[in-house]
Amino acid sequence: MTDAPSSTSLDVQNQQFFDKWAQDYDQKRISGWFQHTQRLTIGQMEGLTSASKVLDVGCGTGFAVLRLGSVLTEGKACGLDISEQMIAQANAKIGDDLRDRVEFVQAGSDNIPYPDGEFDFVMCTNSFHHYPDPIKSLIEMKRVLRPGAQIVIMDNAVDLSLYTWMWDRILRVVEKGHVRYYRSPEIGEMLNKAGFEQARLPHLKNEFMKHGKLFASLMIWSGRRPASDQ
Repeated sequence: MTDAPSSTSLDVQNQQFFDKWAQDYDQKRISGWFQHTQRLTIGQMEGLTSASKVLDVGCGTGFAVLRLGSVLTEGKACGLDISEQMIAQANAKIGDDLRDRVEFVQAGSDNIPYPDGEFDFVMCTNSFHHYPDPIKSLIEMKRVLRPGAQIVIMDNAVDLSLYTWMWDRILRVVEKGHVRYYRSPEIGEMLNKAGFEQARLPHLKNEFMKHGKLFASLMIWSGRRPASDQ
């Protein structure tokens, strides 16, 4: 019997995998799908204003952050990714008009380099299934949210289709850094365990042949840091 990979080894595998992918990440057909899911996730942010501060955890090459930066004229959009090369690609896209309200940093989801209560929203799309310790990552995301602020998480739900269940099993073998997709109730349970409240599932849907993706079982979860959590 072999030991399960440690969090550190999985982080290294994730970084190596995404550093390699970063070079042509935006040219891949799947990029259109990622952008679609990021737009859906942004659409679930309640009360987003031009002065909001938003953190995208697992930001890739920065599509969502740059999109948010264009509308957060009095706020700030920040992106975090474990991959040095993803962050380099994202930084190269920042125009002079966005430089004072967009920021990208290299870091893991379980060690976010921002102070407590810094953000009005935290979003995480197509990334949660890579986290070796999802509860630890959620606790970190909660820490950097101000009290009462919202987290929005999008990922694939294995209980929504046999296809997604089988794809998850394949990815566990062939993709370094893939930990697992979750059943839709599990994300809500983890949000509660990490100390969030008002956990809800506003989006749960199979999608077929959209934006360069053959099939996907989408779930978007939302929760809030307790307003009393000072």
